Amino acid sequence: MKTIIASLLAAIPLFAFAATELTAKQNEVTAYFKGGEEKSVLDAVWTSSSMFKVGRYDTGSSQNGYAQYVCEVLREYGVSAGNSVQVIDIVKLSRDSKWVKLGEARCR
Repeated sequence: MKTIIASLLAAIPLFAFAATELTAKQNEVTAYFKGGEEKSVLDAVWTSSSMFKVGRYDTGSSQNGYAQYVCEVLREYGVSAGNSVQVIDIVKLSRDSKWVKLGEARCR
């Protein structure tokens, strides 16, 4: 039974469970990060109306700088002020279902 459940979960995108209704601009920026433009981002999701999470591989160093870069992209889409970004270890999320934070930034 556990194998069947694990197989079903593997078929679902890692960030499939967004917890909020999104604005059109939030949907656009999510599509940008999920669309392959940012090669190092494997998934992206708004987990609340003000928290955007991107999944990347752990490089062994802080990813606060990348989180700040994501804030800049959010600003370009008109959705940055008051939002926060977290960079999440995509391997730990997929393997252990743990949201391990690699970096974060508060967008201004």
